[in-house]
Amino acid sequence: MNRMSVWEQLVQFPYLNLYSKLVNAALELDVFSHLTKQVETAELAAEMNWDEDNTGYFLGALSALGFVEQSGGKYQNTEESQKYLVKGSSEYLGGFILFYGQNEGMVPMDVKKLLIEGPQPMPQMEMEQSLDFAQYGQMLRMSEEGYRQQEILRIVRTFPENNTIRRVLDVGCATGLLGLSVIGDAPERSGVLFDQIPTQIMQESIDRVGLRNRVEVLQGNFLTDPVGAGYDLILAVSIMLFAKGNMEALLKKFYNALNPGGVLLIISEGIAPDFSEPWDMVTGYLPYYLNGMDMGVKKGEVPEAARKAGFTKVETRVETLCSGVQEIHVIRK
Repeated sequence: MNRMSVWEQLVQFPYLNLYSKLVNAALELDVFSHLTKQVETAELAAEMNWDEDNTGYFLGALSALGFVEQSGGKYQNTEESQKYLVKGSSEYLGGFILFYGQNEGMVPMDVKKLLIEGPQPMPQMEMEQSLDFAQYGQMLRMSEEGYRQQEILRIVRTFPENNTIRRVLDVGCATGLLGLSVIGDAPERSGVLFDQIPTQIMQESIDRVGLRNRVEVLQGNFLTDPVGAGYDLILAVSIMLFAKGNMEALLKKFYNALNPGGVLLIISEGIAPDFSEPWDMVTGYLPYYLNGMDMGVKKGEVPEAARKAGFTKVETRVETLCSGVQEIHVIRK
């Protein structure tokens, strides 16, 4: 976005809300799974029980945006839509997009009010008490399926140690699908899923991928509770923001939990100290900052804490992942 000129951003701005509504509707209706081959408007409308005229307008808009191709009055996914937006695809991104879009409003951001009055009290306890963990678990699992699993696998497979990894810890794992994809990538691997969410959510993921005999579930707070030991690889994906102010102690815990030669993979935000970049992380964390919560990880925070915790080999690179521009830290004991 920030690579576009201000003019280019401004002339597109009035249509962004409509764009979001259109794409979200397409994902919620799973329309791309019905466009894997050429389909006429009337055919799709009949199959989905939709209004035929509006189906035509809808498909035309998706075509204008480049999500589908139109030829001879028939519509079909583009190559990228086929790859990323068809449910069941190994690189499906729709669940991730829907989950994070639906949760965007969990932290209020009335910019005018926050600028004038300052940070507002957050109804955190009410949010936690009203959370339906069964429903939330299904939504969270949906956000980890497909592309994110392949993404973490691609990163781990680049490690020289990949062939010698036997024991894996996925800490702060949510439903555990990312760690399970790494554990399941080699038959000799086993591992541990660790998170505060109800164990049945993690266990359901294990059962779905058929790794019950190779994976253990631990429920706890990774900041205060033991995480075990004897690991060749620890995955810490998007959790370091919760360790702000206590990062060195957490990384020391990870250091002690790793076998000699073990690898710690941390994926975090890497926000510039002056909040000038990257635009997506700065924008995404703005509701937290405006409400007085220092959440996002700054550039250099993780490597500095890792060295203080005893690690001597720290490699950092910046990549655009499906979650945005992120820092990937590969830290070796």
